[in-house]
Amino acid sequence: MAEQVMLSVRGLKKSFGKLTVLDGVSFDVLAGQTVAVIGPSGSGKSTMLRCLINLERAQGGTITIDGAPLMTDGVYVSDVQARAAISKMSMVFQSFNLFPHMKVLENLVCAPVIVKKQNRKEAETRARELLRKVGLSDKEDVFPTSLSGGQKQRVAIARALMMDPELLLFDEPTSSLDPQLTAEVLAVMRKLSDDRMTMVVVTHEMGFAREAADKILFMADHKIIASGTREEIFERPTDPRVRDFIESIL
Repeated sequence: MAEQVMLSVRGLKKSFGKLTVLDGVSFDVLAGQTVAVIGPSGSGKSTMLRCLINLERAQGGTITIDGAPLMTDGVYVSDVQARAAISKMSMVFQSFNLFPHMKVLENLVCAPVIVKKQNRKEAETRARELLRKVGLSDKEDVFPTSLSGGQKQRVAIARALMMDPELLLFDEPTSSLDPQLTAEVLAVMRKLSDDRMTMVVVTHEMGFAREAADKILFMADHKIIASGTREEIFERPTDPRVRDFIESIL
């Protein structure tokens, strides 16, 4: 049986004025895969994620999410169709993006109740399950300001999961955390990977990419210049830019 393609990207192009940020990016993500996106800063990794979830508008290419088009040959679908397509995804941001005026439980319950019209009691039950899953059952009644960075990011992951996404996007989720807090967040992400949650993770954490990723995309010069398994990218890279990058950080 053919494996389900959860995300298909072909020839994605994005510029800011005369500055090219994405120059024909193409890749697929299969259901249940953890895909790590690595490469030097400024290569377009975060912009690519933002285009996938429609926070940035691309100028060319095709994006298909679980069979539903978001953009075909540079032409976007209607707003209604776009919302339906991106509703299959949730994103975890580098800077947490929690609502500071809401307690942790309310941060989780807010979107499902307002956007998906979920029953509040059911949403709260699910939120408590997810807080338990990320090790923060005792934090439901506190405001985000009283949490460490690692705790905030774990709340952000739980909040993303509240929308029951089929695909989870992570944009450098540990880049603002110290090593101990990074370990807390990566442990949650590894568990999600073990549970076969479909994930695309932009990261500088090579340990995570090496241990958890089924597939690795290497971005440089605004495009994907290498794609392969952990072994192919880390142990047998054929492109000299990949080899130099790996040698410089390991």
